[in-house]
Amino acid sequence: MKTNFFLSVIGFSLFLHCTYAQNNQNMHRDPTHNFTMQRLLIVNENNEILMCKEDYVWAPPSGMYSQRQYIRESLDSIAHAYGVSIKAPQLHGYFSYKYDYHPFSTLRSYYVAEYVSGVPKLPEGMDEVKWMPISEAINQTTVTSIKQSMNQILNFPNTVWGGSFMVSREKKGHPTKKTEEFYPLFDSKK
Repeated sequence: MKTNFFLSVIGFSLFLHCTYAQNNQNMHRDPTHNFTMQRLLIVNENNEILMCKEDYVWAPPSGMYSQRQYIRESLDSIAHAYGVSIKAPQLHGYFSYKYDYHPFSTLRSYYVAEYVSGVPKLPEGMDEVKWMPISEAINQTTVTSIKQSMNQILNFPNTVWGGSFMVSREKKGHPTKKTEEFYPLFDSKK
């Protein structure tokens, strides 16, 4: 009797774990609720940015802010997943996204951090990871909103930027359209 109860509890726990893992995997593509995403622009001593490729998309590393972590812990976790250590991450952008195919919205925060050490590694689910000069990184970015946000942040680094985007399902890659021009949230002390 106790064995059956124990096996039932284990089975139910595994079911919940597998269900959560499956639902969480592609949440940034087809969210089922509002969420926050952090994007990390890691800059090395050669003024290059760490970039990753997933399917056909080049972009800086990112992660969903869904763990019980402080912001800095979350940013360190993103960097660690790519095999590097960072210092001095600073907020440089805070953007809202709406979707034309479901009722949810997301908030995307962009941080710029200095590379400290480590050899970039390929996290699970990524096809490639490499350092790119800033101009190449911006040009290689295949998602319009990420490209526009990176360009604004890296060309005007003394300001924290805000803005809004609409994500569409009409074409491959969920194209985005800027719905508000970038605006300064505040200037940094630099």
